[in-house]
Amino acid sequence: MQNSAKFFRNTDCQYFPCHQGLDEGCFNCLFCYCPLYSKNPCPGNATYIKKEDGRLIKHCTDCIFPHKAENYEKIMKLLRVKKEAGLGEEYHHGGENETKACSLDFSVNVNPLGLPESVKSAVKNSLDSCEKYPDQNCRRLRKKIALKIQHEFGLGVQDEQIVCGNGASELISLAVNAISPKDALLIAPTFYGYERALKICDCRLHYHFLDEGQDFDLDETIFDSIEKVSPDMVLLCNPNNPTGRMVNPGLFEKILRACEEKDIFLLVDECFIDFTERAGESALRFVGGSPHLIVLNAFTKIFAMAGLRLGYIISANAGLIQKINSLRPEWNVSTLAQVAGEAALAEADYIRETRGLIGAERLFLLKELKALGLKVYPAEANFILFAVEAPELAERLESYLRENGIFLRNCGNFIGLDGRFFRVAVRTHQENIRLIEKIRELFFKDS
Repeated sequence: MQNSAKFFRNTDCQYFPCHQGLDEGCFNCLFCYCPLYSKNPCPGNATYIKKEDGRLIKHCTDCIFPHKAENYEKIMKLLRVKKEAGLGEEYHHGGENETKACSLDFSVNVNPLGLPESVKSAVKNSLDSCEKYPDQNCRRLRKKIALKIQHEFGLGVQDEQIVCGNGASELISLAVNAISPKDALLIAPTFYGYERALKICDCRLHYHFLDEGQDFDLDETIFDSIEKVSPDMVLLCNPNNPTGRMVNPGLFEKILRACEEKDIFLLVDECFIDFTERAGESALRFVGGSPHLIVLNAFTKIFAMAGLRLGYIISANAGLIQKINSLRPEWNVSTLAQVAGEAALAEADYIRETRGLIGAERLFLLKELKALGLKVYPAEANFILFAVEAPELAERLESYLRENGIFLRNCGNFIGLDGRFFRVAVRTHQENIRLIEKIRELFFKDS
């Protein structure tokens, strides 16, 4: 066996040189011996064989070791040891407003119907169980998620293909760390959480910019970006945040096929899809037949459970699910979040009522915002993107609404947008009327 240190002169690592003191014929596998990486599961499909003398030895059926020069980049991608960590950027998003100053929050896209009564009751009835540790594998919840998907899509999704997490953000980080992409492709603008997770993983970020002139719709130029970048991972938000646009189903299928052909992981975030009339177009339709597809959803937005934190990932890739579970912190989903999720899954009438409300009020807001002379982009989710032509007016609009206790989501920190763009949540009719009246009031003063 070749000596690992011959190829791993990683002087940033405090444990260098590697594997000193091992027998000459030792396998020298970092996943077995490295103090840093041995905490992670071996990627070589490790199995153990019991010898006649009772010893257990490791036998890997798909191993990239012993270390060879051609494996250097692949293995270093897994290790990613650095001298020091840089300071992360502070990020602000909708919903982080001063509660006293904010009487009406259009900056966060949660269900305006609020937490379902059945979920409130389930949480209250489970308070006494908080003295016990939660089921760290969310067994009951995963079975109910699988049954719901089987019922709605007629798919054979199994609970073993599901990982539950502390909201979508944790699951994005877990998936990214499990895949550990060297290069990733994002559309822009889109949710910043993907970029944040990828940066932590030391991944090179590439952007496919959506065309404002085409209402920020994703089109077939995405394939040019995939060809140019040759990423390890593509991330799509469907419907996209903050544009509210859905991917054409035919285009999505082409993207998935391209990813399969090029051995690219495709993560699809569907946290807002249940607000749309196109939930039947979910990527879940393809999950059973593609080991490259990962589908993400959450209870946060559709069931107004932002404070309870609950989401799930589904993939037919057993190795990836195993890796995600190995990285997942124990007890990452609380008992209250689990019982809330189980109760929410039975809320079919609540979902129908939500879609009816959002559909009608979205049309109302689109019409009224356009009538005020704003540049409004078509939307299919529970939020709308609009732009104010003059930057000075955009600043006055945000300031005036805040003075009146109304908060919008300024999109200036989305890549591909600037401070002229705002995202507004679709809320109840009376709340939407109040927003329109205040904007009209400002514009009347300025006229």
